[in-house]
Order: sequence, then C-alpha cells, then structure tokens
Amino acid sequence: MATQRGALGLDAPVDLDAPSLARIYDYLLGGGHNFAADRVVADKITALVPGYGVFIRENNTFRRRAVLHMLAAGIEQFLDVGTGVFSTRPLHHLAQAGNPDAHVVYVDRDPVVVAGLNLLVEQGDARTGVVEADLRHVDEVLDHAVTARLLDLSRPVGVVAGAVLHCLPDADDPTAAVARYYERLAPGSLLAASHADGTTLGLELAAAIEDCLAEAGITLVHRSEQRFADLLGPWQPHPDGVVPVGWWRPDSLTAPRPERSLGDAVMAGRRLQVPEQV
Repeated sequence: MATQRGALGLDAPVDLDAPSLARIYDYLLGGGHNFAADRVVADKITALVPGYGVFIRENNTFRRRAVLHMLAAGIEQFLDVGTGVFSTRPLHHLAQAGNPDAHVVYVDRDPVVVAGLNLLVEQGDARTGVVEADLRHVDEVLDHAVTARLLDLSRPVGVVAGAVLHCLPDADDPTAAVARYYERLAPGSLLAASHADGTTLGLELAAAIEDCLAEAGITLVHRSEQRFADLLGPWQPHPDGVVPVGWWRPDSLTAPRPERSLGDAVMAGRRLQVPEQV
C-alpha cells in the first residue's frame, strides 16, 4: 500500500491506492490533484461512457451559476458540502468577487481534498474556512468551530451540494440529512444541488458505472429526476424545478440536449416564515 503524508501537508498517511471520487472528477476535468488509482477508475468509466467528463464540467458550471444566483438573491454566506477538488475558480473567489464580505465554509471528508482546500484558503482568513467532516453528520458540520466562527445560522445560508448527494446510498437515508440542513438553517436559505441520473444511460450502463466505482470502494447511486426531487424533502424547488444540469439557467441559448444529460440540478429554498394574522 503506497502512502503519502508530508508532501501533501497531511496529519495522517493517505492510501494512494484507494481511489476517491473527488480526485476522479479532478482528473476528468484535467486537474492535477489525483493519483494513479484515481486515473485507472476514471479511464474505466470513460471507456464505458466517453462523454462522462461533460457531466462533470456541467456540474462545475452549474455551481458557478448557482452561486451567482444566490448572490443576486442577497445570500452573503455559503456552505459548500462535499466540495471536492477545484479545477476551476474556487467558490470563495467567485462569491467574494461579487460580495467582498461573503463568508464561505468548505466541507469535505477526503483528507487530500481538505489539504488542498487549506492551501487555497489563506491562514487567518476571516471570511473563509475548511471543515473536515461528512456532510451526513449535519450537526457536526454546523456546530464545528470553523462554521460557528464564519456563519451566522440565524441568517440565510446558501448551501451548495454539487455532484455529491449521489454518493449517499438509500440505506444512509440522505433525505433525512438534507432535511436536517433545512431544520437548522434560517428561513430564506437556498440549496443548490446536482445529482447523477442514469435515465439517459439506461439501466445496464448505469449499473456498470456503479459497479465499476463499487469495485474501487466508491458509492454512486443514479437517481431519476423524480427520485432526486423526493430526496429534497422539505426544501421547496424554485419554479424551474429539477432539470437536466446543463439546462439550469444556462448562460447562453445553446444548452445541451436534455436527452444527453447524465445528471439533474435544482435550486430550492427554505421559505420565509409569514406571521400568522390574528
């Protein structure tokens, strides 16, 4: 088992032979924060679906558009859960370019990802921080010292969950975790999420991708548009609803054909409470 620690600035050794979905995505995006084991699995996936990297790029552009929408809606603090490796502009650069006072907390459970994020965030940054935690452990995430320092949970928060909820199997009850964020966050909060959808691939090919990742110790569950919508629980989708990820408020009139999309995206909100009339 090959391990590495010091060069990555990690407190504990990392098994370089254990692939990570975040690093697989990084490789598919042309990034350099990946290992040989990640590349092997990525190449197997693209052999099955040559255009799989397009889905990952669409997710990245969706995250960017979603953050810009949140800024326009007045969101000033962001929680990016299951952040992964940034091969393009980091979320805090984007958010703070739009609002210099925006606060951002990154959350990921992969120590290599966390080490990379810590390199992106300047020491002593009063606006940006990193939490090593599993997004399913909602109270651990929201009660963490970094989160408590940077985010005021009595005010709306923009939660970004790009291409990560499909890593949660049904047995882990991802709907309960998503609902817990709803319960803990203030009215006016927004959730931007994207999710792998196997409808276009067909059952056999979608299962082949899931099996390929499972052999590497990685969980990925394709969910249909309706199953993804159900996973949102109490969050109320915006009027455009759950749509193919490339079709969520595209920058141009030339959006990908929905039948070719490998995933869906949504913006949902925690509605403002209206006082009862006496």
